Amino acid sequence: MSEIGKQYRANVIGIISTACVLLLFGLFVSNSFYVTTLVFALIAAIPAIGLTLLFGFAGLASLGQAAFVGIGAYSAALLTDRLGLPPILSVISAIIIATIAGWVVARPLLRLGGHYLTMVSLAFGVMMYLVFSQMSSITGGLDPGFLLTTPFGIGPWNLGNTFSMYWVCAIGTVVTLIVAINLEYSRVGRGLRALRSSEPAAEGVGIDTVAYKSMVFATAAGMAGFSGALYAFFMRSFNASAFSFQLSIELLIIVIIGSLRSIWGALFGALIVTLLPAVLEHFNDYKLFIYGAIMVLIMMFLPDGLFHGLLELRNVVRNRKAKA
Repeated sequence: MSEIGKQYRANVIGIISTACVLLLFGLFVSNSFYVTTLVFALIAAIPAIGLTLLFGFAGLASLGQAAFVGIGAYSAALLTDRLGLPPILSVISAIIIATIAGWVVARPLLRLGGHYLTMVSLAFGVMMYLVFSQMSSITGGLDPGFLLTTPFGIGPWNLGNTFSMYWVCAIGTVVTLIVAINLEYSRVGRGLRALRSSEPAAEGVGIDTVAYKSMVFATAAGMAGFSGALYAFFMRSFNASAFSFQLSIELLIIVIIGSLRSIWGALFGALIVTLLPAVLEHFNDYKLFIYGAIMVLIMMFLPDGLFHGLLELRNVVRNRKAKA
């Protein structure tokens, strides 16, 4: 078996293992605080996976992902409450709307490069935040916000409570991982790696760089929209402040801490960034200092991210056992 085949098989095993862990957690953990915290981690992991494809694989740094999360959230909420669409169809529609919005934005945006792309994506995120906050007749703005009266459900099954939404978010995360892993090992994934290494060289071997960049940008936007739709049905009451510039920064931190070179880094990073503040809750006076110090230490001593750091540690342990 080739090296790529081995890597793909390892990722498939990783997906199965993740599904099993989520299954066991859902079956044996009944504390609503722990379940709620993990739901937020899973909701954060989905757009972080898309950002890993965008930033880590294609080398396109975007600070506007919060806008697509907001587009997904408001699309799902409005389609359900105002148009009476079934929740599951509203979620699917929200993904499609966010994906189309990502594609439309990508066409002019990707003519820029480097820090220009980052700044324009930031401007787009700020612009959409202003739209969400000022169009209060549609979105509810900052106060009172949007109240989603219809719980999530599929057919006759009401899945609006915390524990039911955990299963929905767990399945959604696993599906997102499957899509991302298959994209990574597809022709598109190989093209994205070539594009990140050298765009002129990629164009020289016949890769349509504009189409590839637009595709990955739209894919990342669709994943962000999916996350926003899940967030809307989980919270049921939210306002525009949930989709501010701070969310884009948090997603970027998740990806950098987890790993820019691996889809799994997004999942690890989301768990760390979401769970760490809850763990430090008992150190309220020093929480921000400890949180910041841990983040700095991870970036100093694990520059490739926490996931790759754990892999290297595993390899060191295996080598020592082999020598022994």
